[in-house]
Amino acid sequence: MIEGINIRCNVGPFEVLRSPRVVLTYARRAVVSTCEIVIPDPDGQVCAGLEKKQKVKIRFGHRGEGGTWHEWEGTIKDFTAELDAMRVFCVGLEQALIDTKITQAMHGEPADIVAKRLFGATGLAVDKIEIEPQVFPHIVFSDVTVARAIKQLSQSLERSFGIDMSAHAVWLGENGLCWSAGNEPGPTYIIETAQNLISCSPNPRGMSYVVSTLIPGLTASMEVRIRDKLREYSELVRAEEVIHTLSGDGNTTKIGYGVNSGWG
Repeated sequence: MIEGINIRCNVGPFEVLRSPRVVLTYARRAVVSTCEIVIPDPDGQVCAGLEKKQKVKIRFGHRGEGGTWHEWEGTIKDFTAELDAMRVFCVGLEQALIDTKITQAMHGEPADIVAKRLFGATGLAVDKIEIEPQVFPHIVFSDVTVARAIKQLSQSLERSFGIDMSAHAVWLGENGLCWSAGNEPGPTYIIETAQNLISCSPNPRGMSYVVSTLIPGLTASMEVRIRDKLREYSELVRAEEVIHTLSGDGNTTKIGYGVNSGWG
């Protein structure tokens, strides 16, 4: 257990209650969230029992705050042996967007219905698709991943109907897959001087970053209120990147904001 934090991880067949390092990364511009976890392995049992594509579940939260857990699920992508430990690299459930392939022709279907069918092929729940319901006389997807098919659909909306899709992003929210220019619903998290703010680096020309103590529950595409009293700076922003780090050096959440790069 990391000091001040409860952690409960299931990595393949192993339950992990302590780890020298966990890094969970979300990025609005990326399709798939990732997690890196170091598992103590002095006797080699973890190394012998791990396999690629085994299921992973990460849960962490502050002690004594009842129910403030952050939960993430995925699968093992790779792992490497280190001194008395295993470093495991994991990908989120969104990996289904890349692993699932589509070969299908659709006739006279609105774009939002096409997208819903594409997302549904992954087996993941579908939450909201907020795009213009333009009707395509004919659209063909030939042995492409769902992620590539959605990109193809986006480009078709831009080229055929002049719709600006640059602000749209795809992410897996609490209630399922989303394709929207908007935000993930949920509370507005507050980062404030003398409370949880560690550092703030506004950058009007690119990505700005703020680092706080650990904020379980925060993901990319959610709103954050930053109050930096030393700079007399207060702004409501959308998290474009969120990196939760749990380690012996401290437990932090790093948020990137200010650049809306959509889905890249």
